[in-house]
Amino acid sequence: MEWNKEVVDRVRGAMRDRARVLACMCDELFAILPADEAEKRARKAIIKYGCIRAQRDGHTITPEEWTDIHYRDMGGVFETTIEKNDEYCEMQMHYCPLLEEWKDLGLSKEKQDLYCDIAMELDRNRAVQHGIPCDIAERLGKGDSFCRVRLWKKP
Repeated sequence: MEWNKEVVDRVRGAMRDRARVLACMCDELFAILPADEAEKRARKAIIKYGCIRAQRDGHTITPEEWTDIHYRDMGGVFETTIEKNDEYCEMQMHYCPLLEEWKDLGLSKEKQDLYCDIAMELDRNRAVQHGIPCDIAERLGKGDSFCRVRLWKKP
């Protein structure tokens, strides 16, 4: 599939804004709360966002629908490849505008990893809301070569 470069660039810009918001929010939480409490609160906020995102789907979606929608709408933004088989559907994202923004902000690798994992609460909780078991074993933020989001099909 070929994506419109202008649209991809605009969406990447919006995602970078989202990364700045998350970084600012987390920095403030970590400034006033003990680290474990700040992380807990940040995760809780993004978990709520995952619930909202699942509601916006309009109905309970399947792993196939999720990956198809992602690929159609965001595949070019995240340079995504898709794998589907009888057990799971998987998205491998080879570029992350959020991570690129955190790098440009000069965040440490530890903060990049933490904020990446917090941001992934969106996908984890969206999956929970749809009753889809989800694994995120690899993440660009922790230094892997891509993010792997595996959505398991129910037997």
